[in-house]
Amino acid sequence: MRWGNPDLIWVCALPLLALALWVYGAAVRRRLLAKAGHVPLVQKLLATLSPQRRLIKQFLFGVALVFLALTLLRPQFGRRPEALRQSGIDVAIAFDISKSMLARDVPPSRLQAARDLLGRLVHTLSGDRVALVPFAGVAFTQSPLTADNSAIRLYLDSLDPQQMPVGGTNIGMAITQATQLLTGHADKAENTGRSRVVLLLTDGEDVAPGAGEAAKKAAQKAAEAGVKIYAIGIGTMVGEPIPLVDANGQHAGYQKGSDGKPVYSKLNLALLENLTQLADPQNVKAKHVFAYDGTTDVAAELATALGELQKTTLEASIRHQFGEKFQYVLFPAILLLLAELMVRERRQKARAA
Repeated sequence: MRWGNPDLIWVCALPLLALALWVYGAAVRRRLLAKAGHVPLVQKLLATLSPQRRLIKQFLFGVALVFLALTLLRPQFGRRPEALRQSGIDVAIAFDISKSMLARDVPPSRLQAARDLLGRLVHTLSGDRVALVPFAGVAFTQSPLTADNSAIRLYLDSLDPQQMPVGGTNIGMAITQATQLLTGHADKAENTGRSRVVLLLTDGEDVAPGAGEAAKKAAQKAAEAGVKIYAIGIGTMVGEPIPLVDANGQHAGYQKGSDGKPVYSKLNLALLENLTQLADPQNVKAKHVFAYDGTTDVAAELATALGELQKTTLEASIRHQFGEKFQYVLFPAILLLLAELMVRERRQKARAA
């Protein structure tokens, strides 16, 4: 036995409130009658009033309120297991949270704009499983594959470049980590025929040794594993100096190079396009890279592209379906209300002989 709407427990106070109002009303009536005294008209009106019938009406209405309160709580009894099956794809989001993502050429910053964009995108991925792999100089799994999109949005809000142990941007490690997450042994059995995608969200500046060569090798290995790569390039081709942020999150100047000049960060679309083509060499004409500068909403366009990929059905979880029993208290409540309406407070006058 359980309740389907336990948050409505406050409705149990309604019968008590009705009782308090009846007591208060009775006290008010007594005071008014006491003031009226023995006026003949008042006595004549009271002669046909039946206190017993009024009490019966109040009792019927009060019990009906109790049953209605129980109805709103939705009593449930008995349960049966039910498999939840969802049709979709698996998406591992490789999210760049390096310090270059603090640049403000995409207002209010690349990082915040990327968060907002991903929040809108994740909301559209109904039936898909999503994982989150933040990266800077290193990559790690923040969330494994899950159908709980609200958890992904919660993780997105908590990511902070200042907390990354290694600075820089290592796109190759991010692709490798995301690919391993998508092709892990735990998911191989149920992912046959299910599209797997690494969604790379970055400004494209790879400062790892080899200037993008490690990322290209990682993209090729992703292709061998049957994993496609889509990318959202955050930033502008003009670029912006990389800001420095203090412990309070306030602007504290700009990062400078060995020559003493501010270090500029620019969007590197060429690398992103190369990586996506390497991961899907048989479909190089399809659009895999979406540039985002804050003025266009690419979330819907990307969602459409992901929606065209092959989807399979998998058993996401087991839930228990509880039997609804609210009708067993709703029906008596209706009968009691009808009975209350049929009871009159006044007796019929005796007919003259």
